[in-house]
Amino acid sequence: MSHNSFPGSMLSCARVWALLEKIDAAEADRRRSEGCEHCGGRLHGARYPRKPHALASALRGDVRRFSFCCSECRSRTTPPSVRFFGRRYRVAPVFLAACLMILGGSAPVETASRIWGIPAVTLRRWRRWWRETFPATAAWRWKRGELAVPPDDPPLVVLVRLMRGRSPRSKLLRSLVWLMPWTGSCRIGDGLSPPAESVPVALA
Repeated sequence: MSHNSFPGSMLSCARVWALLEKIDAAEADRRRSEGCEHCGGRLHGARYPRKPHALASALRGDVRRFSFCCSECRSRTTPPSVRFFGRRYRVAPVFLAACLMILGGSAPVETASRIWGIPAVTLRRWRRWWRETFPATAAWRWKRGELAVPPDDPPLVVLVRLMRGRSPRSKLLRSLVWLMPWTGSCRIGDGLSPPAESVPVALA
């Protein structure tokens, strides 16, 4: 996969970001209609602001993630997203594109770090998450049989390869939708927040 397969400029396109927000809104509406998963109470809107790191400056306005608060037990429910991958600071398309570069072997970590402006230590942590944490999730172990994924191939690389699409960008965006179950709320402990890769993902 070439260095230019997923240029950062793809996020400068307002149409792409608007599409991702529309997908998030539809998923939020679906989740809201189901009520609170803890007590069945009504869910009220409780969106919270996110700092969309790596998003084009023109699109960084008042960016918020869809979330809800139960009217009865006050539990928070945060639906899956195609704009944000868990608690990671970089927006989801950049997270996937940078990871594809280092997992697919098209560039070493140091080169990817210069291209995307992401610290090498962060990229190594992301790579470890895809190689060790993600394959261990129950959802992936069930899905990998459906996709007939070879045991030694990086899951993300195989997933994007299997996606339909006339361009790398369309394959990436379809992969974001497929990966939504892994982007929901994270269980965060007390004290300083650890890196997102070290926090278990609560699948929807």
